[in-house]
Amino acid sequence: MVFTHLPWLRRPEGTSVATLVLASVSAFLPHIAMGQATDGMALQPPGTAIAPPDGLGLATESPLGVPAPKERAQAEPQSTKALADSGRRGFWLEPRLTVQHTVTNNVRLDTTNTSDQVTELIPGFRLLSNTARVKGFADYSLRGAHYWKNTTSDKIWHDLRAKAVVEAIDNWFFVDLYGVVSLQPISVFGSPGGFTPANSNLAQTSTFAISPYLKGRIGSEMDYEARYSVRDTRTDANNRAAVTVYDGLLHVGNRSPGQIVWWAVDATQQTSDFSPGRRIDTTALRGRISYAITPHLRLSGIGGVESTNQLTPNQQSHNIVGFGGDWQPSERTRLFFERENRYFGESHSVEFEHRTPLTVWRYTDRRRISNGLGAQSPSLGSLYDLLNGFYSRVESDPVQRALLVQADIDRRGLPANMQVFQDFLTSQSILQRVQQLSFAILGQRNSVTMVVSRINSRQLGGALGLGDDFATNTQIRQHGWNLILAHRLTVNASISASLGDMRSVGSVPGLATRTRPYILGWNTLLTRQTNVGIQLRRVLSDGSVNRYGESAIMGFVTHRF
Repeated sequence: MVFTHLPWLRRPEGTSVATLVLASVSAFLPHIAMGQATDGMALQPPGTAIAPPDGLGLATESPLGVPAPKERAQAEPQSTKALADSGRRGFWLEPRLTVQHTVTNNVRLDTTNTSDQVTELIPGFRLLSNTARVKGFADYSLRGAHYWKNTTSDKIWHDLRAKAVVEAIDNWFFVDLYGVVSLQPISVFGSPGGFTPANSNLAQTSTFAISPYLKGRIGSEMDYEARYSVRDTRTDANNRAAVTVYDGLLHVGNRSPGQIVWWAVDATQQTSDFSPGRRIDTTALRGRISYAITPHLRLSGIGGVESTNQLTPNQQSHNIVGFGGDWQPSERTRLFFERENRYFGESHSVEFEHRTPLTVWRYTDRRRISNGLGAQSPSLGSLYDLLNGFYSRVESDPVQRALLVQADIDRRGLPANMQVFQDFLTSQSILQRVQQLSFAILGQRNSVTMVVSRINSRQLGGALGLGDDFATNTQIRQHGWNLILAHRLTVNASISASLGDMRSVGSVPGLATRTRPYILGWNTLLTRQTNVGIQLRRVLSDGSVNRYGESAIMGFVTHRF
């Protein structure tokens, strides 16, 4: 599969997979560009990101299975200390190489039941930065797949998650950057992504964004921000539209620590340009006032007006009325909520997180307009994000905390991402409500992680006939869950069992799919830089669109440099 819309990523005619992979590694690593980790719980084997760095130790453990800082310092060799020192300086880079081989009885995930063997060569790197000028991360993998029975042509594709904040001028001029490149499902009713790149329902999709902005203070009472951003999403699926979103923001307020009353006024303008498709323009003026009831509870009121042509060909004005609150009784617990009445009805955002010494719980519920995949912020994985909040109580430095989180994930043999549903491609704006409950129970040797998700996506206005799933459906409902049980056999070896159930139902009578993956895995560290693993996989899918079953065994070796 070729990344058609970026010329520098095209594969030259007659170039082999191995040659292009090696050339790409040479091109990417010296420049330390931006890079990723893949969506889906099976496409990226456990351990292909970062194994426990030498400085994190493997022998002496705290109750959570993480080496105590003092014990790590006493045990680590000189090379380990150099790596830890680089993290303390705010910069950490780790190149890696994975070789992966899969034997499957249904390489295309369809009714043909075509068997094949697939060998993948996956070079990549992860970069973490917490310097004075640049804060962020980049994780990139270049994947090359060879099919031994020629059931499909050899494929090359890119995986990227990158996000950074650049402070160009001290405390005044900043630039936000992010990029996401991944394989995404074309249709919600086709075979899900994550299990095989030969799946015809997958398309290479990219989102890149840049947002320069100024922010500072006017006197001692007011703060301001002026921001402009461009976000571009493209795909190599011929029947899905590209979208470019332009956003502008002017903000003034007086949000200062210790004040009982906060206020803010925001003027925003957004243009969403779908090609082919419509051009949507939305402007809004919104005011907020917030009052601290107690030191731990703050309530707010929202009012304003907006104008849009989202629902009609011409601009129409609508009032905005809403309220919100922020409750943080301790550093372990926080609840945030906000609700507004807008031109499409109710919009809301709810976030709840609670941590105990051995568990972390998170619930999110958002209802809003989605303009393509760019609405999703880059992340190193849903489980990674969950544990990052958990370890914030023991490590304040973002780079050192990232190493702790990834070390714990690798030691337990878990994937960094437990995403239940990947975003499917649409050619228009949709109204979407996403609810997700996730939790992790972390013992010294055993762990339980689970994600439960429910998504309701609705068409806005009438059908546009753009060839996506909403050309025939006014509403698509998805609900599912993913559970992983892991047990550490030794300090370096672990086993895991993963199971899930994902269902998608359209508004067309009888249009529905259900997918159930079952995965058993074993993972061990051979050395501090090398780990190997084996996965046994069984996938069952039924419904009105595509019924199939797949059995596969996959083995991998990952070495970090």
